[in-house]
Amino acid sequence: MSDASSGNNASFLRVPAEIRLNIYKLLLSDHNDKIVRIRTEDSLIYEGRKREQRRRCKFRYIADRLRSRTAESTYYLVKMPGVDTSIHPSILGANRQIHNEASHVLYSEHTFDFGQDIESIHPFLQDLTPAALSSIKRMNILKRSLPYTKDFDRCEWRNACAFISQNMQLERLDLGVCGGTPSLAGHAAFHWKQRSTYTKEDFRFLSKFDEMEEQMEWVKEIAAIKGLKVLNVKAVLEHCPIPSSKAMAFFVNFSASIEKGFAEYLKSLMVTPA
Repeated sequence: MSDASSGNNASFLRVPAEIRLNIYKLLLSDHNDKIVRIRTEDSLIYEGRKREQRRRCKFRYIADRLRSRTAESTYYLVKMPGVDTSIHPSILGANRQIHNEASHVLYSEHTFDFGQDIESIHPFLQDLTPAALSSIKRMNILKRSLPYTKDFDRCEWRNACAFISQNMQLERLDLGVCGGTPSLAGHAAFHWKQRSTYTKEDFRFLSKFDEMEEQMEWVKEIAAIKGLKVLNVKAVLEHCPIPSSKAMAFFVNFSASIEKGFAEYLKSLMVTPA
């Protein structure tokens, strides 16, 4: 850092704290969109940008539609079409004190949305300073469908949940859960007649059985995140085949219970009573 830059930083730090805070908010608060969307960068784009030597964790992810090939990549910030993003993060590089002060504004003012790119959660959070990490209070994530979850996905989910539960204190979590609704002859109105729902007590009971370990393992992992003030659970339903196995029947019944019995069960484990 040049002597001139150091002098400018010192002059800025002599500005009263409340004025510095207002400046940070003008630079780092996106007044049009309070959600920061972090996703896994397409492997082809990542390969083309390798020479930039970005200081980000790299990781491997399932890179094709059939989920059969892995590729190296990193995370990136999604810019939404038509949304005027007015965040100017270059001030974070001024010096350590300014970084600590400004990062609190940046990370506390926004919700961090990872969609279903669970593999990007751990690397992104791991790259943050302790001050920045402790400032994040709101997060959105999406759990992929149970029948289509592979060992790679389970590992990514386990790592993300463990890091959050051990290193952060979230206040709000918006959890989307992918589920399935079977239909007949392509008509959504003709639902599978044997569908039923589970209550909070049913989920508490099911979690005790060893034979349900595979279906409920991911629930135990996210339930390790404690002390939330707000937990919103939303079902993201897609078409699925008519159940022909006990596992698929459980998935359909689970899907019908996501926003009721399952949401109540998770809240009893993760939310601190007011």
